[in-house]
Amino acid sequence: MPRIATVTSSRKVRRLTTIAFFGPPVILGLSLLAADPDWSGLALALGTCALIATLFLMITAAPNGWLIVGSVILGIAALSLPGPLLEAEVMAHQGQRAEVRVTSVKRYQAKHGPEYTCRLERVDGKPLNHAELGNDSCDGPMDVGQTKDVLTDPHGWMAPELTETDYSGIDIAAWALPVVVGLFELLVWLSRRVGLRRFEGR
Repeated sequence: MPRIATVTSSRKVRRLTTIAFFGPPVILGLSLLAADPDWSGLALALGTCALIATLFLMITAAPNGWLIVGSVILGIAALSLPGPLLEAEVMAHQGQRAEVRVTSVKRYQAKHGPEYTCRLERVDGKPLNHAELGNDSCDGPMDVGQTKDVLTDPHGWMAPELTETDYSGIDIAAWALPVVVGLFELLVWLSRRVGLRRFEGR
């Protein structure tokens, strides 16, 4: 990557990197929002836009290859990990068991073959938010009429998960999130330092 600055003053470097500092927490927040199936598509799309914008600001302020590569890796982690970790934390510590029945199965064609989504209803007749099980938990049309034991989110925010889902080690993994965001912010700060050095002595 060329080492020619694409900004013309240290003031612009500070301005660009100040805006970039907001990128990691915004990406984290949108990833957490994506834990809700109603918002997952929009949240991940906005999170991707926020990541691209943050990287663009950093590249403009300081076109340094290793900083950008590190930011891409940490940005993808900040976008893809928090939602599933939040879902796992809620289910592991607050999930409530419920017996559900598969009422229908939706089939769709994926890259590697057919995949299925099971529609559910509670056996006790109580309402069930996000009443679906994805491909990993739905075996296809033969599941129709079958009952399954699931964990449900008491707040109704997240989709049900099978009770046999393994949540071991999730608490340790959750501690990685502030580390990822902190390192991402560190790289933004380093991009400011690198960008400002280009104007030293002017």
